[in-house]
Amino acid sequence: MSGRFSRAVLIASFALSCSAVLAAVPDADGDSEWQAYISLAADPGSTPASPVGPTTPEGGFSAPERVSFGEKMRERVLDQLCRNVRLRYEYNLPGDFGGTGTGFKRWLAPRPDGRLTVIDEETLRVGYSHAFSEALGQAAGAAVALRLGGSLEGSSMVIRPLEGKATCKELDTLVDLRDIKTILPLKGERIAAMKIGELWRLPFRLTVGHAETLSDAAAENLNISLSFNGAETGAAALTIYRLSESALRFRFRVDRVEVRTKGGQIAETIPAAQFASLGADILSKFIDREAARRLKSYTAASLGFEHSSSHGKRVLLEYVVDPRDPAQAEAVAAALHGDFESLVKMGWRMSAQQATDENVEAAYLRMKAEHDAQLGEASYAAINAYARKAELTTLNLPLLTAQNWATLQGDDTTARYGGEGGEYHFEHADKSRASEYVILPFVGPMIKDNVQRDVQVVTQAKAGEAYGDPIVVYIQQHGFLRTTESSVRETAAQFSDIMALAGTHGNGANPRLALPLAQYFPVPPPAPEPDFGRPIDPYAPPGANQEPSNRNASIAFTLVFNQEAVKQLMAATSEDIVKSYAAVADSPSVMNRFLCFIGCRDEKDELRALAQEASGLVADLLAVRNAPDNESRSAALAKAFGGLGQSGLSYDRALRVFVQLVDPMDLTADFVAVVDRPKGKEDLALHYVLKRDRPDNELLRSAGEAKSRFAEPSILMD
Repeated sequence: MSGRFSRAVLIASFALSCSAVLAAVPDADGDSEWQAYISLAADPGSTPASPVGPTTPEGGFSAPERVSFGEKMRERVLDQLCRNVRLRYEYNLPGDFGGTGTGFKRWLAPRPDGRLTVIDEETLRVGYSHAFSEALGQAAGAAVALRLGGSLEGSSMVIRPLEGKATCKELDTLVDLRDIKTILPLKGERIAAMKIGELWRLPFRLTVGHAETLSDAAAENLNISLSFNGAETGAAALTIYRLSESALRFRFRVDRVEVRTKGGQIAETIPAAQFASLGADILSKFIDREAARRLKSYTAASLGFEHSSSHGKRVLLEYVVDPRDPAQAEAVAAALHGDFESLVKMGWRMSAQQATDENVEAAYLRMKAEHDAQLGEASYAAINAYARKAELTTLNLPLLTAQNWATLQGDDTTARYGGEGGEYHFEHADKSRASEYVILPFVGPMIKDNVQRDVQVVTQAKAGEAYGDPIVVYIQQHGFLRTTESSVRETAAQFSDIMALAGTHGNGANPRLALPLAQYFPVPPPAPEPDFGRPIDPYAPPGANQEPSNRNASIAFTLVFNQEAVKQLMAATSEDIVKSYAAVADSPSVMNRFLCFIGCRDEKDELRALAQEASGLVADLLAVRNAPDNESRSAALAKAFGGLGQSGLSYDRALRVFVQLVDPMDLTADFVAVVDRPKGKEDLALHYVLKRDRPDNELLRSAGEAKSRFAEPSILMD
């Protein structure tokens, strides 16, 4: 359809929608399409494709996002008081060579499943950095600065799981110096003795970069700055991970990334800064210098903006062996000895821009052939190329709140060697918000409310073939710390409401597709009318005066549109699209005013916006339909779902329309909710799947395996 949107189509469609919006699809037997998920796997550590344990293909695909999101939720929480306790020794050279030195650290950290780990790390660094600064004219505080530098860093890490989950109760383990473990010496018998879940990591990183800063002290405590940074990094990592009694995974990665960042910040230090600075100077004699700097940072208010672009290439090779076989364990040890030198050379070559697609692939295949001879055929071998554009906005108010808004757009192409072969192409459109409130020094935020929305469109080209039909995966996650039950209930209800729209084409809701959550999130009785003549009883039972807060809660929702569902989106008529849009508009009265706008030429801005959104949805799906190939079609789908097209409707708003246009049998989904309720109330752990009579999607499974291997790794997982 051209840019001219047919008013006749709009009038007819909205007339139909206004008469049908309250009509519900009849529920034949009251049964839900959702099923409780019960895993029969006995050993979560034996599922390498899913770092959050056994799950569905839908849950496995979203596992990397769930791990990353969970780590962010666990940052800076109350238990951080004990997690900040670290055994540490560091030595660094002074001056421009301050990045050169050695060190040892031992600390505790939680895994995604809540279990604690103890980490022993040894590092060796060589670094140089020098700054040039020049005042601008006679301005008191205006200056321009240039910093050039580079670093080469290598380390060895041993990460071992513990039985407990409370950090403070494991401090005796932390301070037991007899328990320190290192990777060296690399011997077969030491590898065979690794515990299930134990991880050895040998990372190496070479970085060369520059930074330009323009700053001005506009007032005594106010600073304004603009910055432009560039960095090129080559990184290599060797890891050994004990999956189970009979399986040990040996993996190496090599990454090269080039990042360009530009941004600005306005920062003001409140008058209490002088006191905080004095406190920091005193505290630095008794506690970690980093903690003293953190205390000083609590007095700074800032508003920042940043835009970055990056592109890079990653290679990965992994083998799974039986560590109980002495010959296989010795082969892993021998491979580690030889690999370290090879990986350092490859990381140097890639970071120094001496690598082309051809010679990286050639070096990689030579390495693969050598390891295949030692360890047998690789269980996974692939090269990944990627590009990203990201925007970040931050707001910090001392002790009150820290806000972070981020958007990301990008694409990945992963080429597999061996196995099923072929390529996977991923298109991304992501948006996140992190909110923290009542931030206490060293304790962290008392309240957190984080949300992340991801749209990923995937298509596959088998060896020698063109890219096939794409699938769309929508992922949304919410995390809460000390929030009310109603906040969690309302968030969960949003997903239930979205799913109840599946396949309805603007004709109301389908209760069979709604999530069965009522029994787990009951609506509390209405609060009694306030009696202003009687004071509030502070000793009243919980809930009498106000709703108690949960300790923490998390919700993860994954919805997959399979290939047939995507075809149905492309085949949707303009009338069907607009009717579905009308069904989820704010209210019938708004839609009636919209009709008046079309017929009566009422020019109010809000009504014009409705028309633009509706016509934009039609145009966005038309762009998907008219794409010349499936790779281009994937990019158009990511724009349509991520609000990057003409409609401007992003994520869950667009999803409410698109889910109506497809057959529910071509949708699969995974829903997880975990709520840690106040003392005396039963905790909640739900896992529901929309899988009844729906076969597993092979593209979803294999693409999820590829994605999880190239996701940004947590140091605690591999």
